[in-house]
Amino acid sequence: MDSSVLLRTDELRVRTGSREPLDLAVLSGSMLVILGDDTTVGPDLARVLAGKIPPASGRILLEDVGIEQGSSEARGIVEYVPGSPSFPSGITLREHLSIAAAAAGHRRKRTGEILAQLMSWCSLEEYAGFRVTELPEETRYMAAFAAACLPVPGILVLQGPFPGEIHPLLEDLCQGGASVIACLPGLEYMPQSADRIALCDARDVRRIVRFGELSEACSSLMRLQVKFFPALPRAVMESLPGARHVVAVQGGYEFLHGGLSAAVTNLVNLARANSRQIAGLEVRSPRISELVEHFTAEEETGEADLFCGEDLDI
Repeated sequence: MDSSVLLRTDELRVRTGSREPLDLAVLSGSMLVILGDDTTVGPDLARVLAGKIPPASGRILLEDVGIEQGSSEARGIVEYVPGSPSFPSGITLREHLSIAAAAAGHRRKRTGEILAQLMSWCSLEEYAGFRVTELPEETRYMAAFAAACLPVPGILVLQGPFPGEIHPLLEDLCQGGASVIACLPGLEYMPQSADRIALCDARDVRRIVRFGELSEACSSLMRLQVKFFPALPRAVMESLPGARHVVAVQGGYEFLHGGLSAAVTNLVNLARANSRQIAGLEVRSPRISELVEHFTAEEETGEADLFCGEDLDI
């Protein structure tokens, strides 16, 4: 993978009152996920990196030569897909993409060929003649994604959640050397090809972790709710191997467990041994705030590890 830096921040503060500036580097061919819902700084950070809103302070520099975001030289380097794309009324998908292709500087003679390849890649061929505003929500998002790819940007910023069908396309972009920055409101939307994940609270990026670190933390913080028929005494429930923080909830129990497969096996064995049936089972992923607390609990006062402990030599 090319290790060139396509985007970096310099003393960036997204909001006034942030604890500390964000110094971040996004490498060519990498995918950064900003994990934060509307109660966090995450969505604003994505818009700031895309140049859609100004930061409270600091700069965003593009490519190795340090082109400043917002300058005329930055046009076409970064493209942005909003969470709820809007489209002109009355135009078809093909017409919309044709206009986007012209704006991106593609020659008219090649537009037909380019759009055919693009719609095939995005699985949009069957919708070419439909009015964009009448398409299903996920298809409209895919249409906005396709239009954002026409300028062949070095960096693509997406405001999620977005359809799962986009995940392999993002991986294709990264393999081609582009960088992807995706802002997502929850773990259930996470692409498997994400390299690093920025955990956000209301004011700052608190920590950036690798995908493997996040997966391990999610396993240890996974919360399960179970109901038995007939009801199971709490003392028996607390004997479940691996269960932590067992609490009674309406009709059953909630607890933490370090592994889903082991938890289900132990629950089945516990029910069988006590002549019970499992009447309900629900698995809940940890909240973003719980992940932030997990990764910052033992952190000394100072700057967050925004590069996952790596020396990027920049």
